[in-house]
Amino acid sequence: MQNPPTTNQSNLVTRPVPADQISPKAVVLRIMGIKSVFRRNWKLLLLLTAIGGVIGFIYDYTHKKQPIYSAFITFNLGGGSASGGNFGELGALAGAFGLSPGAADANIFTGDNFIIYSMSRAVLEKTLMKMDTINGKDTLLANYYIRHSGIRDKEWEESDTLRAFAFTPGKQVKDFTKLEQQAMSDVCARIKSEMGVTQPERKSSFMELRCGMQDERLAASLLTTHLETIEEDYKKKQTKKTREMYELLNSRADSLLRILTGTENRLAQYADQNQQVVVAQGRLMETKLTRNSTFLTQLYYAALQQADNMRLSLIREAPLFNIIDPVAFPLYKEIKAPVGMRIGIALGLLLSVIAIFFRETYRSIMREE
Repeated sequence: MQNPPTTNQSNLVTRPVPADQISPKAVVLRIMGIKSVFRRNWKLLLLLTAIGGVIGFIYDYTHKKQPIYSAFITFNLGGGSASGGNFGELGALAGAFGLSPGAADANIFTGDNFIIYSMSRAVLEKTLMKMDTINGKDTLLANYYIRHSGIRDKEWEESDTLRAFAFTPGKQVKDFTKLEQQAMSDVCARIKSEMGVTQPERKSSFMELRCGMQDERLAASLLTTHLETIEEDYKKKQTKKTREMYELLNSRADSLLRILTGTENRLAQYADQNQQVVVAQGRLMETKLTRNSTFLTQLYYAALQQADNMRLSLIREAPLFNIIDPVAFPLYKEIKAPVGMRIGIALGLLLSVIAIFFRETYRSIMREE
């Protein structure tokens, strides 16, 4: 007679682990497998990682990055009289409530227009062609920039002509040769990537002109000179019509003065020649000359008064650049940490993992065969 099956074994039923789950046993086996792989290939791992690190170190040593000196000037633009833009007081009232009175202001010195204008090539060229005293020597800023900005070692590395190039002091931009135009274009393009005008706070009227360059003196001198150029060009364009009227009135006053002087001389000569003449007919020319002299005197003084009023208008309309925070030495120095060695180690580690993967796969295939 056969014994009945025991109930203990029927209660302990082992269920297979679902495909989307991993059992602790499998995890342990995976870790032991990885440990075995590391033991067999640790030399290859260290070798490739070390080679990558050495290559990265050599790259960092041969491509040392120069420190960057950051300079900035905070200024406020104001002082010029409004020319009726934005409908005067009504436009100001609408602006206070966030309303726009119409189309965008066409004035190049307002809002974003000023930012674009201040970094335009025309203004940069005027700055670069100015002389400045650097380290006790009068130097053309464009040539100093070429020598100390690093443009020779980067943008002009493969051009011997540009590497030996230098601008002629005092030469007008309109008279540049093709080579000078190309050099100026490259310099301006590089400066635009190093310099910029921003508004620190949208609710304030302060502007900030800043730059970052490899030479401390270059950064400070170029920044200060560029702001002076902007101010000069700003005043010249902002007061163009008033200045033309002022020059016209001055020219008119000079012409009246010449005519008045000639009339007075003729009057004096006629009076000397006709001192004994008592006939009214003989005094007619003297009377005409006296009348002309009086009339011209009145016109001359009126022209002088108008010219003086126009000169006061020039002063009143001229914008005022108030420097809030000038360039201060020493400039902030930023040294970028070398990353070649770290990238080399990472690439060496990645290559070693790939090499170990193919090596272990090949060994597995050969073992199965």
